[in-house]
Amino acid sequence: MDVIRSRAFEFIETVQELSDTASVLDAMGRMLGQYGPDQFCCAYVAPLSTEAPREAVLAHRLPPGFLDMYSAEQFVWDDPALRHCKTTLRPFRWFREAPFDPAREPRAVELVHRARDFGLLDGVMVPIASPSNRVGHVFFGGREIDLPERDLPALHLMALYAFDRALALRGRPEPRTLALSLRECEVLTLAAIGRSTDEIADALTITPRTVKAHVKSCCKKLGATTRTQAVMIAMRDRIISP
Repeated sequence: MDVIRSRAFEFIETVQELSDTASVLDAMGRMLGQYGPDQFCCAYVAPLSTEAPREAVLAHRLPPGFLDMYSAEQFVWDDPALRHCKTTLRPFRWFREAPFDPAREPRAVELVHRARDFGLLDGVMVPIASPSNRVGHVFFGGREIDLPERDLPALHLMALYAFDRALALRGRPEPRTLALSLRECEVLTLAAIGRSTDEIADALTITPRTVKAHVKSCCKKLGATTRTQAVMIAMRDRIISP
């Protein structure tokens, strides 16, 4: 098992025991510091109409003054990265892969420059669908992120656990889940250790189409939006143990 995946599983083993969001952020820093991220944020993409902007932030370790500036300038409505979170469930490079038109979106350009003033030059955003179907995200940022694309699935899993724990510490009730079949547990266990759909099919002597059907059923039973989120919930609830 490669280093980043091993650290992701180590994070998973410890995060459920942490009693405050600061400890969650500390754990993320310990696991990922060598790869560049030293700034973190777990938040919803936008506040509800009944919330102040800062109430959408569940936990953060961002440069001093950054959130005050961001809130005062109301950049939440012009942030291309938050907008992109609403269109994808895959992790993406912050700003670099969040499309915007500099000629037509001067506020987005201003946000990029202001973020750099605070030392936020690079990052990864992980979109997350919460149990209440609100769109959230986990941000891993810093001056330079040295994390290959092949390692993003491990980062994705860590982000799901961090967001889930931050929600739990805010008092969010846990959704009820339905029992998985033995075959569904087998599929998710193989997915948890990084096997592709075709590799899972070969290992279990079933078709890729059947694998996808099992994953779809797992997502429905667990209240997950993606396969990675289904794996996270199943591991969190001790349904599987890769």
